[in-house]
Amino acid sequence: MKKPFKLILLALMGSITAVPAQTPAIITSDKTGWHKIAETTVDFKKEKDEVSVLISDRFASIQFRVIDAPIQLVSLEIFYESGDKQDIAVNSTIKSKGSSRIIDLNGGERSLKRIAFVYKTLPNSKDVKAHVEIWGLKTNTDEKITGEIKSNSTKTEESKSMGMPSLMVSDSKGWHKIGDRTVDFKIDKDVFNVIGADRFSAIKIKAIDASILISNLTVTYESGDVQYINFDTKIMAGTETKEIMLNGGERSLKTIAFEYKTIPNETATKAELEVWGLKTNLVTK
Repeated sequence: MKKPFKLILLALMGSITAVPAQTPAIITSDKTGWHKIAETTVDFKKEKDEVSVLISDRFASIQFRVIDAPIQLVSLEIFYESGDKQDIAVNSTIKSKGSSRIIDLNGGERSLKRIAFVYKTLPNSKDVKAHVEIWGLKTNTDEKITGEIKSNSTKTEESKSMGMPSLMVSDSKGWHKIGDRTVDFKIDKDVFNVIGADRFSAIKIKAIDASILISNLTVTYESGDVQYINFDTKIMAGTETKEIMLNGGERSLKTIAFEYKTIPNETATKAELEVWGLKTNLVTK
């Protein structure tokens, strides 16, 4: 029986650095305040990028922030779910560690479909590439908020039932949650598909609310080779496995498959499992 799949992302982040610009930014929180929609690293030439926004996609304003080198933000195209478009001429320089002006969207808080922007980097003495972030402001003052949240909830449930891939949206160093899943207590096998910022050097599995026996991990890389790991490890509720090193350092993953079954005398009927991956950023490909 197919298990429900719960797609978890690093909250509020959509990265287009390691993936094509068309990869969606999936916003998983609808709290009032600023949320990071996307980030990208840009080269020293005129360029255009685009990010699609899914799930909690309603914003009243956006802002561009630059981390390590100045850029010139030339223009924006804001595409709304309703079908209309807002063209914005910016032509403004954003200094290193600076931000653009707050750019208000037409009609208050609106459901976004995608954001396209044209930029060019500015000369700097260290020839540093520019790391750019897009942030969106949620005010939650729209009278249609309740209906839209319900609609977004429906989208999320549909994604779970369809077994949508685990979309990684951050490439910063450290441990990142790849996804989680609720499993029943019988011998079964599950697979996590990983896309986006999918490079990891190690993985580990956490048992949140019930103990479980994990066995026979299979890691398939984007290059096509496969790593078989004879695991057979009990994970007690509230604990995690040891760090499982992947072949060849930080690699681009395609899928992580594992078999599992309940531990005798376990009283729970289901277990919530999380898969985490470690990014070292030692590989630049």
